Amino acid sequence: MNTGMLRNLALAGVAAFGLAQPAAAITVDVVGTPAAVLTGDNFSVDIVVSGIVDEIITAWDIDVAFDPALLSNGVITLNTPPLGGADTIFDVVFSDGLTDAYVVSLLSDADVRALQCPGGVCAPTLTLATLGFTALADGTPAVDLVNWGLDNDVKCAENVQCYPPVGVPEPGSLALLGLGLLGLGLGRRRVA
Repeated sequence: MNTGMLRNLALAGVAAFGLAQPAAAITVDVVGTPAAVLTGDNFSVDIVVSGIVDEIITAWDIDVAFDPALLSNGVITLNTPPLGGADTIFDVVFSDGLTDAYVVSLLSDADVRALQCPGGVCAPTLTLATLGFTALADGTPAVDLVNWGLDNDVKCAENVQCYPPVGVPEPGSLALLGLGLLGLGLGRRRVA
């Protein structure tokens, strides 16, 4: 191969790596926040995972933020049956403006799959928890999931983080990048 061909192969590999799109990922959202509340209103929101194809959820840790001058939260219903019911570890910490909750299944992936995907068919959504709020004043409530990253995430099969997306390139993209880098290295070597 001549230097020009190696350079073109390298550029193609790097371009393909940059254009590679990750596989469809799940999302986690707050569902049901009202547009406005009046003092004393009670409402609830669901924390919902969507975009599930054939994935199972084995654990989650979330932080739910809200305006403590407008809302108070002291009620959370954890949706533990799909993770194993009594075979889970969970905890919740309520503070001004933040609710921190987590659930970890103690069941095997096969047992969790049987709970979440009866008959081998997984539902496209899964409600992780429902939070109850009371309005302390009139206003427009904002309830958001925050602090995603090392401490707050959703785990899927084999305890692998599936939300937020980890951004691991697909194997084909890695192969193209490797070929591209090899081509650049060989081309540089021949020029020198």
